[in-house]
Amino acid sequence: MNEILKVIRERRSTRAFKPAQLPLDTVERILEAGTWAPSGMGLQGWHFVAVHSAEKTLALAKVVAEADNRGADYNFYGAPTMIVVSCPRGHVHAFLDGSAAIQNMLLMAQSLGVGSCWINQVRATCEQPAVREMLHTLGVPDDHEVVGSIALGYIAKETPAKARKEGLITIVE
Repeated sequence: MNEILKVIRERRSTRAFKPAQLPLDTVERILEAGTWAPSGMGLQGWHFVAVHSAEKTLALAKVVAEADNRGADYNFYGAPTMIVVSCPRGHVHAFLDGSAAIQNMLLMAQSLGVGSCWINQVRATCEQPAVREMLHTLGVPDDHEVVGSIALGYIAKETPAKARKEGLITIVE
């Protein structure tokens, strides 16, 4: 099987992480994959903040949980590292470019044996004052909106694959 398709087929959303922190060079390789994503007009307007601290990741989760009424146990599945992807407000390709970068990072994580989960709650709450203040503290530019975020860490519990739906492809000749 083609190696890229193999990585794509094996990637899952991890919802249980081990507490052990990833090596910084592993996180840097994942971030580099994000920088190689396609972007509209080649603008590369994204910004990545890697929160390489379990304590700071948990602090972000708690602020997001409060803003989104998620409850006291919300913790990004125990991931010790988070990557927050943002783009300037009003950037015409922000969500497309940021999403392409996120997908590149998810696939790179898989290829390195790292669990990942695309987290949307940071995006959904990023304009709430307490969340915005935390994002500012972590280094997300104030003039950026969050496109999405990625929880990263070693997998504590494997996630089984879901069956692929039928009828999703049409080929016209």
